[in-house]
Amino acid sequence: MKRIVAVIKPNMLDDVIFALHKIENFPGATMSEVRGMGRGFRKRVSEKLHYSPFGYPEQIRIEIVCLDDQTEEIISTIEESARTGKSGDGKIFISDVKEVVRISTGQRGGEGV
Repeated sequence: MKRIVAVIKPNMLDDVIFALHKIENFPGATMSEVRGMGRGFRKRVSEKLHYSPFGYPEQIRIEIVCLDDQTEEIISTIEESARTGKSGDGKIFISDVKEVVRISTGQRGGEGV
């Protein structure tokens, strides 16, 4: 199993979710509002002596745990539907998941996804 974490622009969320729901047996996603900065943000910060954390751009974090054979399709879907071609489109991180437990049923592993 894999854990996919995508950080995207808020205005791209609807497009990404709509595209993900077209994937057969899509396992679902958790989304949260976050703030962050990338490499391009360094220059703006270095120009100010005191910088408020509220000045960081708002972003959306999408977290998905899926079976290994779904990983590439999910990554491609996010990448294509979140891309504007401009700096700050976001990032996708992929990591291994050792175990999943569905609390309501006790299912584990692939069945728990």
